[in-house]
Amino acid sequence: MDDLQNARKRFKAALDEHEKVLKDRLQKIESKENSIEARLEALYRKKIEIAEANGDINASDDDLIEVNAGGKIVSAKRSTFTLMKGTRLEALFSGRWDKKLQRDHKGRIFLDVHPAGFRAIVDHLNEVAISSEESVPKSPRIDERHKNILRHQMELFGLQTTNLPDSEIIIDTIEEKVCLHNWLKEEDSDGDFTLLYRGSRDGISSESFHSKCDGKGCTSTIIETTEGFVLGGYSNTPWSSTFMKVSAPSAFLFVISGFPTPWKMKLKNKEDTDALYM
Repeated sequence: MDDLQNARKRFKAALDEHEKVLKDRLQKIESKENSIEARLEALYRKKIEIAEANGDINASDDDLIEVNAGGKIVSAKRSTFTLMKGTRLEALFSGRWDKKLQRDHKGRIFLDVHPAGFRAIVDHLNEVAISSEESVPKSPRIDERHKNILRHQMELFGLQTTNLPDSEIIIDTIEEKVCLHNWLKEEDSDGDFTLLYRGSRDGISSESFHSKCDGKGCTSTIIETTEGFVLGGYSNTPWSSTFMKVSAPSAFLFVISGFPTPWKMKLKNKEDTDALYM
């Protein structure tokens, strides 16, 4: 009987100690939670202060914005100007910087750009906004004498950071180009593209691929499936024909179209020595 009572006492003491430890941990968690909430509240207030100082906190996608583009007035909804997320054009017209933008004598946003190029960009964005996913316009249209102006403005607003080579299936919408270049920038690997290999032109075989791509530095491989998905991969390690597994710390796979949204799949472990098979 004494042994049973002693066992009960030990069990109760252990249970009390366990409850005490849990209570201490919960108090610490609650304290950290309160601290995080306070920091989030402070950050939110700071965000509002910055927004009020620099922009319009009540900016809406339905706002009608008039832009004086080199003396010509171009009007569109804010949602049109901000259609291409992650671009300088989107940031410029997001509302975050409305109070800092240069204005003309009538209060319209003034941009010192050629009106023909800017009009072509806005017209294209309007077309993209009303087009279905199956028939998205490929690029803005403009007359031959203004093509260089358009190209410079595309680069200025971050809509086309560099030119991709012509191909039968290469990604060619502004949004897809920006998406891929942003992913490459994350790896400090963005730059001009040179078409090395195209299956329809060079033959679909490993020998043909390696003859064109081995030793060419960083590469992006883009493939279209029979179902219409466009996907691929990037390697910062040059291709070779060594038939060995190698490391490639910045390598990633990606899906650029065919799904609701593009996505990037990075290596779980950048030290992985089996990232690529050459």
